[in-house]
Amino acid sequence: MDVEKTKVESLDIIVTMMEDKPYYGIKYKEVGSDHFCIGYSSYRLDYVLEWKKQYFELVEREAGADQGWIPCSERLPENAMNVIAQFSDGTVTELRYAGNGIFEGIYEYSTRVIIAWMPLPEPYEGE
Repeated sequence: MDVEKTKVESLDIIVTMMEDKPYYGIKYKEVGSDHFCIGYSSYRLDYVLEWKKQYFELVEREAGADQGWIPCSERLPENAMNVIAQFSDGTVTELRYAGNGIFEGIYEYSTRVIIAWMPLPEPYEGE
């Protein structure tokens, strides 16, 4: 029996601790949705990985789609990624995400003062 896969633009395995045991789940965002869902959870990682393969299709966003600002509370950049960051006071600057909730520039900043980020635009390619 073929199952119609859910098309998603974001798909991650997340881990929470339940009574000192890891509990795995799938965090996903369906194409066109404005929110994330968490489901397909188990104490067995092999089950979750199989469900990920069986029930989801990860699709790329349309080329040139404007991603806009991504709240830090929603997700953080990949480690060592240069981004445009917005501080809680509205200031915007380019910083590098170091990982563990830390952005680097002249000084180090945490996600307590940086509220959102966006990827750097593609470089201009002249004629």
